[in-house]
Amino acid sequence: TQMQNGTEILRPPQAAKFLGITVRHLYNLAERDPKFPRKIVFSKRCVGFRRESLNAYILEKESEV
Repeated sequence: TQMQNGTEILRPPQAAKFLGITVRHLYNLAERDPKFPRKIVFSKRCVGFRRESLNAYILEKESEV
């Protein structure tokens, strides 16, 4: 899903695929890693993650190695 300002929002299955992990692992990271991007809550059953935030998280993890 693309927002008006050009920011792409990924639903959990898309976000997990983007990161190369399972959806369950995505939710575990979101709950346990304070540096993981916050999910955007649209409704009780609809959340998403900004692609640019996930990408920044990956780059930060790369620099920790």
